[in-house]
Amino acid sequence: MFLFGFLTLWSVVHTEVTQIRLADSGEEWNLNVLPNPNSTGHLVFDTISSLLQHWPNTRYHSGHNIVPGIIPTGTLFYHGRGDPHTPTTSEWVATDPEFARLFCDSTDVPCFMHTLVATRPLRVLYFDGSSATKQPDGPIDTQDILTWGAVLPERQTVEWDYKRMHRLCDFGHMLGIDAYVRMQLNFEIMICNFTDGVEITTLSRLQDEPRFPDYAYSFAHSSEWHDAYPGETRIQLDLTHLISLYDVALAPSLISHRVGRDRRAHRVFGIDKRDTEAVIARVRAMSWSPSQSGIDWRTLFQAIRDRYATRLEVLQSTLNATDEDDAARRAFGSLLTTLMPYRLHSAVPPPVGSGNAWAAPVFRLCAETHTSFIGSRESTLTASEKLLLNAARETSREICRTLVGMWAAGALELRSSAKIPGSLVAKWKSEVGRLMDWLGWSVWVKCRPACASEESCHLPGAPFSMEKWNVTEPLCVRLFLPYSGWPDIP
Repeated sequence: MFLFGFLTLWSVVHTEVTQIRLADSGEEWNLNVLPNPNSTGHLVFDTISSLLQHWPNTRYHSGHNIVPGIIPTGTLFYHGRGDPHTPTTSEWVATDPEFARLFCDSTDVPCFMHTLVATRPLRVLYFDGSSATKQPDGPIDTQDILTWGAVLPERQTVEWDYKRMHRLCDFGHMLGIDAYVRMQLNFEIMICNFTDGVEITTLSRLQDEPRFPDYAYSFAHSSEWHDAYPGETRIQLDLTHLISLYDVALAPSLISHRVGRDRRAHRVFGIDKRDTEAVIARVRAMSWSPSQSGIDWRTLFQAIRDRYATRLEVLQSTLNATDEDDAARRAFGSLLTTLMPYRLHSAVPPPVGSGNAWAAPVFRLCAETHTSFIGSRESTLTASEKLLLNAARETSREICRTLVGMWAAGALELRSSAKIPGSLVAKWKSEVGRLMDWLGWSVWVKCRPACASEESCHLPGAPFSMEKWNVTEPLCVRLFLPYSGWPDIP
C-alpha cells in the first residue's frame, strides 16, 4: 500500500514544467545506451570539481589540469629556513605556517620564519594532483611538459626540484607568471622573484624544537582545512582558460594509455610530441582576462555534485539492506524524491508493453536542466568553457540515464504488482555501483566505521606515508596528543 500511495502522489501532485515530445527524443535519449568507454567528460567534471582540495588530489595523485589563477593583494605566505637570509630569486613558500615550519629540520639548525605578503595580484599557474610529490609515477607529469618539453620520470626526484622551479620560472617570465601552485600534503607556491610583487612583513627566529612528532602532526592537521570544497580559497582560479589533459581534442595520444586502466593509474606519461607542443602552445597563448560569459562553473559543478552525491550513497546503502522488500520500497521512494523536478505529468507507463521509451522525456529534462541555458550561448564560450560544458552535460546525462532507467523499470513493475521483484533489486544494485564507480567521486571515500570524536579521518599521502600513499583507504588518526594511528610517524 505504501508503494501505491507513492504512485498516486507521483501521478497527481507534480506540475508539468515543460512539454517534451517523445518524437523529439529519438536515439539521443535512449535509456539503454551506455556512455562511450573513451569519453572523459566525467573525468573532467571530477577533476575540476576537486581543484585546490587536499582529499581528492591525494587520492588521484597524478594531476591532469593546468589552471591560471590570481593570488590577491594582501595574501600572506610563509617561508621557513635554517638561516635569516631572505631569498632574492625563486623559492618555495607555503600558504600555512605549519607547512613552512617543516623546513627547519631539527634542533641542530635554528628556525627562521619569514612572513610575506602579496603587494599586488600575483599571476599563478596551478598544477592539480599531488603535484609537489617527487615520485616518478605521475604527480609531476604536467609540470614536465612545461619544464622539459617531455615527461621524464627519471627527473621526478628531489634532486631535480630546484632545476624544475628555475626552468618553470624562466618559461613563465615572458608570460607574466609570478608563481606556480602545487600540493603535497598541503599547498606550496613557487615564487619566482622574492623582490617583485611580495614583501617581507616579519622575520622571526622560532624556538628550536624537533620536527617530529608535534610539527609533523600539526602539518597533517592543517591539510585537513583544505580537504573538501571549497578547498584552498586564497588562490582564485580562472576556469574559463584552464587546460585539461583529459581533453581528447588536445591530447588524443593519451586515449590509448587509459584503456583498461584504473583511474588511479591515469597519468600524462605517454603523451606524444605533437600533443606536448599543443599543450605548450595553449599555455603560451593563455589569456589572463576572464571570459565574458559570466558563468560560475565551479558553483555549477558543485550544485550538480551536491544534488546527487549523498542521494547516490544512501541509495547504494539502501539496496544493500538484507530485507529485499524493504530495500525495494525505500529505494523506489528515493528515486521518486530525487527525480521529483523532472517527473512530467505526461510520463506514465503504458498499460501494456515493457519498454522504457515513455520515460525518455523525463531523462531529457533531468539531463538538460543545468546546462540548456549555457548551451544556447555556446558560441560565446572559450574553448575551456566548451570543455566544461561538455563535462557537465556528460556527467548529468549518465546520472539521469541511470536513475530514470531504474525508476521507469520500477514503475513498470508496479503497474500490475504490489512489489518489485528481487531480480530488479539486484539489477538496481549493480547499476548504482557501476554509476558510482564511473563517477569516482572522492566524497564517497570515508572512514568506515566513523572515527571517534577526537580522531580525524585522514587519507594517507606524501610525504609521510610513501609506501602507502598510493591507496584509497583512509585511516582514523589522532592529530593531537596523544598521537596515534598514522603508521609512518612514531
